[in-house]
Amino acid sequence: MTIKMNEALIKEINRAKIKNHSIIEKATGIDKSTISLHLNSRRPISIEQAKAYAKFLDVPLIKVIDDTIVKYRVVKYVDEEGVVSNPSEEDFDVILAPNDIQSLNHYAIYDKEQNTVFWYDPEVTCNNSSTEKKYCFIKSKEGEFLGYVEKYVKNDLTFRNAHTNKKHTVYCTLCYPVVGVTFCDFAQHKKINNSL
Repeated sequence: MTIKMNEALIKEINRAKIKNHSIIEKATGIDKSTISLHLNSRRPISIEQAKAYAKFLDVPLIKVIDDTIVKYRVVKYVDEEGVVSNPSEEDFDVILAPNDIQSLNHYAIYDKEQNTVFWYDPEVTCNNSSTEKKYCFIKSKEGEFLGYVEKYVKNDLTFRNAHTNKKHTVYCTLCYPVVGVTFCDFAQHKKINNSL
């Protein structure tokens, strides 16, 4: 069975009508043998290579990314006060993970100021997991927040906002433990705008 890889890149190279791998090599810094492997679907492209191809082809990064790169849609945003909000009409961001990361059913909360992603699993909640002493995405009648849960009795939840270090007590409707934090400035994950 043939694995389909790099179809988006191949489509963009064909659209640009570039046959000479030396031209691509000179413009991207990717050696000809690797370019050949990419264009013959024998090696997946990395995010950094995709960025080089996109710059050379003068197309958005999303246009040259193959299906082996995992894409996560940003479902929420967090501000410098730790307040979580829904995307605006202008927000179409996705988080790209390296080829070797398996796609999980995690949702991404993105901090634009810190270029950081907070991950949560919608299946793991305070209803089926202990969230006390855990860093969580908290949904409450008062709003949505990121913070360390200190006490949770019935629906009364006390948490410490990690962004402001202030303590709050809210009527919690649901909370999700944060399963990971990615500092995009130091990781291979990239945030890109997925608009067409």
